[in-house]
Amino acid sequence: MSQIRRVVRSEIRHRGPIPDPATLHGYEGVQSGFAERIMAMAEREQAHRHDMDRQDATHAYKLATRGQFFALTALAIMASLAITLAILGEPVWAAVVGGVDVAAVVGVFITGQRLGAEESPPVGGAAPERAALPSGEPDSGGEGSEGGGGA
Repeated sequence: MSQIRRVVRSEIRHRGPIPDPATLHGYEGVQSGFAERIMAMAEREQAHRHDMDRQDATHAYKLATRGQFFALTALAIMASLAITLAILGEPVWAAVVGGVDVAAVVGVFITGQRLGAEESPPVGGAAPERAALPSGEPDSGGEGSEGGGGA
């Protein structure tokens, strides 16, 4: 005689810091206040991520501004040197220094535009890495960050 077996598999998947309502209700049944603590943890985690993204954007802006200031200073020094050499009667050296100055500025604008379009990471570069984590793999660097499995 042949036997027929039926295998039933049930799977619940969860993504994110907040469990589904049934699981949340189950946590509340274990100990009063667990659901509220889980919600507070998720709110703190979200506030932390927003703060980190804001800091990333602020630091990137400050770094770019500082770089532009130093570039302008270096350009002014090189131009002053070229003018001084021309006044002192060294037109060849003045042209060399001035040419290097112009070539550097043009080179930065050309390569800077190319890198900006192809290779530069977005402001707040950490955020895409967090979003790219597979479901169920915890984010490094904090307790209670994204988890999976509805545990």
